[in-house]
Formats: sequence, structure tokens, C-alpha cells
Amino acid sequence: MSQRSLNALVDRYIATWNEPEPDVRRKMIDELWAEDGTYYNRLFVCQGRDMVEAAISTAYREHTAKGFTFKSRNDAYGHHGGVKFGWVLAARSTGEVDTFGEEFLILDGSGRIVADYQFGLRPPTI
Repeated sequence: MSQRSLNALVDRYIATWNEPEPDVRRKMIDELWAEDGTYYNRLFVCQGRDMVEAAISTAYREHTAKGFTFKSRNDAYGHHGGVKFGWVLAARSTGEVDTFGEEFLILDGSGRIVADYQFGLRPPTI
């Protein structure tokens, strides 16, 4: 995949985390994720589209209620079925970054996500 197509994939991925309509969000997950895809973050593991949908929907409710939105850093890089990219969780009103991180996706032969490893960090306070 070219860098342009990798960033397009990431844009679709990020859009699922910002999608307000549950039915649309589910359709996006079904298109992006393998049936048994697994999402890993530091707190929990979700396997299968239903659990991935529950995690994304919970994150959407929590973060939009606080006025935040997810954004890609438009830096996708990949090879051999792996894709690495950065993202931020930013205030919609000011653009101030609350959380930032990196994601590493493993794709199957059809380009669907089989594994998603999230590494999120909060900016240090001084």
C-alpha cells in the first residue's frame, strides 16, 4: 500500500472513533475489521467486532461528552501487513491536545484489521 492509501485507511479508522451514529459506526467497523479482530490497549483486550464496537462506542460517548475528538497525525507508515500511525485526542473548541499516541495495526490479506495495538499517553504537566 502507498503512504496515501495507508493514510486513507487511517482516516477511515479514526472516523469510526468520531462517528455519532451507532448504525453507521457499526457499518464502518464491519468494513474495517476482520470478524475476529482484536483490539489491545493498556487496560483491556477486545476480541471480535461486537467487543471492538463496544469499546469504540464507549470511548466516543466519554470523549465527546468532554468536548474531545480524535485526529490522525497523517503519518501512516507500513509494510508487510503492518501499519503504524500517530493520533491525538484534542479539544474540539481549541485544538489543545489532551492525549496522544500511536497505533500499530496488523492487516489480513484483504486489508482488514486483525490486530490493533494502542499506545496512548498524556502530555506531561510541569
